[in-house]
Amino acid sequence: MTIHENFIGGNIRVLKQDSDIFYVDNNLRETTCDWFYWAFCVEGAAGKTLTFQFRDIRLGYWGPAVSHDLCHWEWLCVKDGDSFTYSFGEKEDKVYFAHHMLYHPARFEAFVAAHGLEIKTLALSEKGRQIPYVEWNIQPPIVTKKILLTARHHACESTGNYILEGILDELMKKPIEGYSVICVPFVDYDGVVDGDQGKNRYPHDHNRDYEADTPAIYASVAAIRKYIAEENVAFGFDFHAPFHSGGVRDTCFIVQKSKKDLEKLNRFGELFEECVSKETFAKDVFLYEHANDYPPDFGWNKSDAPTFATCVMKKETAELAFTLETAYFGTKQNIFTGEKAIQTGRCFAKALRKYICECNS
Repeated sequence: MTIHENFIGGNIRVLKQDSDIFYVDNNLRETTCDWFYWAFCVEGAAGKTLTFQFRDIRLGYWGPAVSHDLCHWEWLCVKDGDSFTYSFGEKEDKVYFAHHMLYHPARFEAFVAAHGLEIKTLALSEKGRQIPYVEWNIQPPIVTKKILLTARHHACESTGNYILEGILDELMKKPIEGYSVICVPFVDYDGVVDGDQGKNRYPHDHNRDYEADTPAIYASVAAIRKYIAEENVAFGFDFHAPFHSGGVRDTCFIVQKSKKDLEKLNRFGELFEECVSKETFAKDVFLYEHANDYPPDFGWNKSDAPTFATCVMKKETAELAFTLETAYFGTKQNIFTGEKAIQTGRCFAKALRKYICECNS
């Protein structure tokens, strides 16, 4: 039997074993503070019952997320403080466990292929990997406005990828006339593949690599900054997940960066909430409420931080940019699942379409 991190997104250390109890902890690697992400695989444990004890707070409300293929995830819904116990079926030879529901790059590749799009290379990462992106609705020689979508500036924050998939699906099926879309789904691609935290990476993480007049240290951010500088970017949306849990961190909320654009930010929030509210009557959707949005220069949200959103809003052509945070776990009334978040993403795209229509009317 083996417990390992040898897969895309894997992150674990086995500290010791006491009979059927394994004492484990996560790898922080280049992260400069304590963080909570972990993911591991157990092979060869069919028929056994094992307990996994963490050193610190590493489990969410519903216990670990469990998968057999790194694509489909469900909550175990069982935990005992900072440990959980799992009884492996007689044919369960390989099971994945994670802090939350992961989003594997292979899922994005399959999704894009199903829509007939080609994955292109944004840049080579620091470890020589090809960083993927997609772009469509390009209409040369007509000048189109650009919608720039990004996720995983912090490698572990995979809940935003599910929102992003829903947005892309909606915009591919029903494009917004006059707009091209570019999507970089894994900004910290090395971190995603290696299973890093990504947040507060030394010397700074990817979402602090947008300091004006200072060259980017990460190839992906350098390419994104170049695109913002050279293209007609009107909208920039960046998808994240917040801290582990608690309070507003258990919700889906917009991080508003610009005081001068509060009216526009609030209007988008209203439209987004309206679209989500309509969907709750017909389909499962991860809830968003405009009241949870985080205003600029409140608490940890500094409006002058060198982030993706602030970089976009400095562009003369920019109409709106912000970060959307999506909880890892949610609440009892609003439990996170990938499928629910995808539906929320579709609502986001519908809200964007309405917002653009209002602005152009």
